[in-house]
Amino acid sequence: MDEKSGILKILSIFESGLFIKILSVFIVGLWIISIILSNLYIVIMAVILSCALGTVLYIHRSNLKEILKGNSNILVEDERTQFINEKAATMTLGISQMMILWVGIIIINFKNEYPSSLPISCTLFIITAFCIVLYLFARIYYNRKF
Repeated sequence: MDEKSGILKILSIFESGLFIKILSVFIVGLWIISIILSNLYIVIMAVILSCALGTVLYIHRSNLKEILKGNSNILVEDERTQFINEKAATMTLGISQMMILWVGIIIINFKNEYPSSLPISCTLFIITAFCIVLYLFARIYYNRKF
């Protein structure tokens, strides 16, 4: 048995949808634990598992929906669900951007009392601008795609 086929056999374990979901939750748990414990070895293990999972998902990207779907008799989502999700996501993005912008404006108003807070407000403005630009690029991309 050569080394390449052994690696492919190990990676084929990832093709199970339930295993992918369990591993994803485990990786998120590793990230949380590494933040709490500030342990570099846990971070390295989470990065290695994330790379392995990302590689397998990229290799099987064409049939990923079937792998994660599980039972094909169950209707997962329809057009109405997608429409509701799109509307909720758009509203959430708008509200969160407005809240970040308002917090930045409030912090700018306190610049005389707290001069060290100016970089924080500038960071909030940059984040807001970045998210708006990202939203516009995504909207242009999907308008051309569909």
